[in-house]
Parts: sequence; C-alpha cells; structure tokens
Amino acid sequence: MKFFLLIGGFLGFVLAFAASWNAENSAAQALRDASIGCLAGALLFRGLHVVFMMTLRSHVEAQIARSRPVAAVPGEASAPI
Repeated sequence: MKFFLLIGGFLGFVLAFAASWNAENSAAQALRDASIGCLAGALLFRGLHVVFMMTLRSHVEAQIARSRPVAAVPGEASAPI
C-alpha cells in the first residue's frame, strides 16, 4: 500500500507543479500547489488501491466458490427428471 501512496503523491506533486509553473506562477505558489497536489494524488491512489483490493478479493472468492463442488442435497440427486 505504501507504494500506491508514494506513486500517487509523486505524480500529484509533479503534475501540479508542472501545471502551476506552466501557468507562470511564482516558485512559492507552484510549490504550494504541488504540495496540495501531492496530498490529493496520494489520497486518490489510496482509494484506487482499496477498490483494486476489493475487486481482487471478490474475484478470488468467486474462483474458489466455482472450483468447490456443489454439495448435493439428499434425495434430489436420485430423483428422476
């Protein structure tokens, strides 16, 4: 999980800094915007990680449930169709 936070924070910092610097803001304003972008990017990637893990868990649970044999109810298996 820490890598998702690090990557998200880094990307948020770089993108916000580049956008602010490209808008011809001063260095102090660009760094302020970049630090806010760092926090926002880290939180967004943390949310992405949570959703990814929920999806992965549900997929694994579905695969396990699919591979288990269905328990037969006594009486139904021997009944003619």
